[in-house]
Amino acid sequence: MIVSLPKQLVDRNKVGKGDLISMDENKEGLLIRTNKEEPKKEEPRSIVINSEDKSLVHLKTEIVSAYLDNYDLIEVMSKDLKTNSPEIKKILQDLAGMEIINQSSTRIVAKDLINIKEISIVTLIRRMDTIVRSMMQDAIECFDGVDHAQSVFHIDEEVNRLHFLTYRIIRSGLKDVRIANSLGTNALKLHSDHTVTNKIERIADNTKRVCRFSNETKLDEKWRSELKRALKNIKQSYLDVMKSYYTNDVQIALKIEEDNKEIIRECDKFFVKHDHKELKFDDNIRKGVCGFRGSCGATAKIIENMKEMASCVRYIARTIIGGG
Repeated sequence: MIVSLPKQLVDRNKVGKGDLISMDENKEGLLIRTNKEEPKKEEPRSIVINSEDKSLVHLKTEIVSAYLDNYDLIEVMSKDLKTNSPEIKKILQDLAGMEIINQSSTRIVAKDLINIKEISIVTLIRRMDTIVRSMMQDAIECFDGVDHAQSVFHIDEEVNRLHFLTYRIIRSGLKDVRIANSLGTNALKLHSDHTVTNKIERIADNTKRVCRFSNETKLDEKWRSELKRALKNIKQSYLDVMKSYYTNDVQIALKIEEDNKEIIRECDKFFVKHDHKELKFDDNIRKGVCGFRGSCGATAKIIENMKEMASCVRYIARTIIGGG
């Protein structure tokens, strides 16, 4: 018997002419599946990146893009790599699973050593989640005068590494349905997991900025306590939404969707309540103009980052409500 399948389906499932398939009958009709669960062993995908006349920012973008596009070998070439060699090596080594296997004065070659079939997406999300919880607690302590800005900055780099690795695996599963099957997931769940990991990474970035700007604000104890209370509420909503994600509890997610609107409104009201009376004014500045403009700017940035954290929590809740 000859069976014709749509080309898009054939390409996505890596089915070739002469391959065996099986058909099972159920109440929905016929279920067609390939007889091989494991993807064919394919040649490693490689890419060569020329670093000539490129800034490190440009080069990092190209390297990370190649990594996310699932290249197995990434080779960076230049007539003279001596100047930027340490920075390029760090970019490559900061990508989970990439190991430098060859280096000379003109080339650096890194190879992916991770077998994505042995990695759980949920485990990676849990690792990101654990780190972000710690970061948020550090940010809360910053309002008590503890300086965590530098340590949180470095911790955020680990969140980025896990985010890139998770995105790489999700992208592989979306491109090859058999990889998704080996991971025990499907396209809808992969899309939902991508939304969750993206929002967790954004929350980590916002938390890092809150720590940094908290050193620049000149608010007194009263207003620091107000911001601290708001951040504690955001952290609690984050803990609740992650519990909802792990247990697929839609009712918790629905409550978070409603409650976080109020958190965002409270953040918006901060400058309405804060009339600058408790800040110092310079004598040579006209009446009504704050003498700590820079610190007020830092406070505004803290509030905006906290609002974005609350919005990210709402997006995670919406993903759960939508059946992700």
